[in-house]
Amino acid sequence: LGVSVVGGSRPAAFFEERGGAEDADRSTAGIARLLHDTEPKESPLRHVVGRKMMLEYDIDWERYGVHPDPGIFVRPAERPMVGDGASQRLADLRVVLDAMVSAVGWKPDAAERRHVERVYLALEPHTRVESFGAFPSRERAIRLSVTDFRNTNDVMGFLERVGWRGPHPVVAATVSQFEKRRAFVNLGLHFDVRGAGLGPALALSFLAKDRMPNDPAYWVDKPDQWMAFIDGIREAGLAVPEKLSELTNWSSGAETLFGKAGPFVLLRGIHHMKLVLTGDRFGQIKGYIFLLMCSWPPGRKPA
Repeated sequence: LGVSVVGGSRPAAFFEERGGAEDADRSTAGIARLLHDTEPKESPLRHVVGRKMMLEYDIDWERYGVHPDPGIFVRPAERPMVGDGASQRLADLRVVLDAMVSAVGWKPDAAERRHVERVYLALEPHTRVESFGAFPSRERAIRLSVTDFRNTNDVMGFLERVGWRGPHPVVAATVSQFEKRRAFVNLGLHFDVRGAGLGPALALSFLAKDRMPNDPAYWVDKPDQWMAFIDGIREAGLAVPEKLSELTNWSSGAETLFGKAGPFVLLRGIHHMKLVLTGDRFGQIKGYIFLLMCSWPPGRKPA
């Protein structure tokens, strides 16, 4: 379960209050510290990531017996970290990495930083670092997401430059399969970076359309945008058919809801699909769906 927390909001105030208490656990205190670090307008971290973070909760608590601490993610939304190798972007990368390490309660690791920088420097100018993440309850690693790959050659070229040691032919065959279907316009890679280098795990995220935050239609989905990808999964027998059918019905466009404070707009859709490498095959498929509720635009009457 992913939850957005924006500085200055009521959820942020909740974490800041809990995180500032004497008996605060390490995770909540770290979240509060990250919110505090992005509060000043002159904050170097705020200049890169703004005041927003994402918390990722593992709700399969029976597997652990207790609820593990949420993963913490931030995005370079204010100053996108495109792969042009500029000195300012390298400085931004170090600011974000240091903030993430501090928030999780780890000590700085020079080798880990070098490997994160190496990943960034392996990017081409049309690609970028999408997000930085860390999971306090797991083995130490920085979860990096890099995105804006458009085809198989882009993906494989990057994996070769960065020295990823997983099964390259499996990745190439999988991406090529969906490329031939024209099932995506944007592809992202997700992997863990440690002091010893890149971990063997890899996930591919597929987007059916470019999501531009300044576009009014940014969050409006249509089911047919995902059919080429879903049909490819169905024909390959990689998922439960009933789940795929429900997934195609999830996108709803914009719905009007009425509350005590007035009308709201509810948007539902598929944000992206992710394939997770397990050994030498992509054995896990995830559909990331979203619910977004917004206040009604001023000056407009609900339909």
